[in-house]
Amino acid sequence: MSDKAKTAAEQHDIIGYAASDGAFERTKNAGARWFFKKTNLGLFIHFGISAAGDDIDISWGMMDNPDRRAKGNGILTPNEYWALAEKFNPSRFEPEKWLSAAKNAGFTYAVFTTKHHDGFAMWPSDFGDFSTKQYLGGRDLVAEYVSACRRVGLKVGLYYSPPDWRLNRKYMSFMTGSRSEKYPDRPHEDTNHMPVDRIPEMPAAHKEMLVRYFNGQVRELLTRYGQIDLLWFDGTLPSLEGAMKIDEIRALQPQIIVNDRLWGVGDYSTRFECKLPTEKPDTPWETAQIWHVGGGWSYVRNADKYRAPEITLHQYEVAKKFGGNLLLNIAPDGNGEVPPAYYDALGRLKRDIAFIEK
Repeated sequence: MSDKAKTAAEQHDIIGYAASDGAFERTKNAGARWFFKKTNLGLFIHFGISAAGDDIDISWGMMDNPDRRAKGNGILTPNEYWALAEKFNPSRFEPEKWLSAAKNAGFTYAVFTTKHHDGFAMWPSDFGDFSTKQYLGGRDLVAEYVSACRRVGLKVGLYYSPPDWRLNRKYMSFMTGSRSEKYPDRPHEDTNHMPVDRIPEMPAAHKEMLVRYFNGQVRELLTRYGQIDLLWFDGTLPSLEGAMKIDEIRALQPQIIVNDRLWGVGDYSTRFECKLPTEKPDTPWETAQIWHVGGGWSYVRNADKYRAPEITLHQYEVAKKFGGNLLLNIAPDGNGEVPPAYYDALGRLKRDIAFIEK
């Protein structure tokens, strides 16, 4: 298993993503067939307040970790990280420019981080106090992204994290690997990365609040922006009691496709993160891959450099061989721009795919 795949597995444990054998009926809506009938290229866009920190990965940059520190990865305390909302000002956020280039290169869909684990909502949400409603003068970055997708002809995907570390800050540790087999004596850490002996148990009332918050924000995303084609959950809630079920989501968006990270089952599997299957999976699937060289999902050092084209082409060939989809991640900087290397990588990928498929 590669280092990135190991990191993904550790992160999945923290956000509560695990496969389930629970009952689930995949969508049969005709409007969803596009995702399943061929190998699609998707553009994953990790963007949020972390980009204002220059070398801080989205959400995970607030987690203390000895291994990350040894590698020189950027780390802030959670309180320092959340303060980046004051600096965040994507004055050159022009998604139509880079979405249009993706469409021209043969991409079918895009997925945009509306709220990551850090809790910052990229639209003016009526829930909570940590969104563009309180910052950026109420600017709606989700609306700008959705409109750009429609103008260029890409299917609209929205990423949403049910885990919210800002809301849960009293009931979690901000030291990854704490009390693990590798670091058995490492203490938990609070929002200032100060050691604490004990993490309080999350009260039932807090779990109920999280469900109301989740329901409210997801309903906003599914009712404010017209047709949404794909919903990419990333993790689950401490309790799913009362949380929106797939039937409720489909009632709002009948043609929508939903991944498997909230309930452990979904219309398709996203367990192939930063790795590839070695045989054909028994479910529809997608692999998410970091396209830039930097170690994080969002803008970090080296995010202006992209991987060797033969690596990306191999990922596409495996996706095509086993009937899956390839979701390639890009990372706009703090201004909202993507580097010239992105456009170069798009052009090369388009040419390489055309060559092997002619």
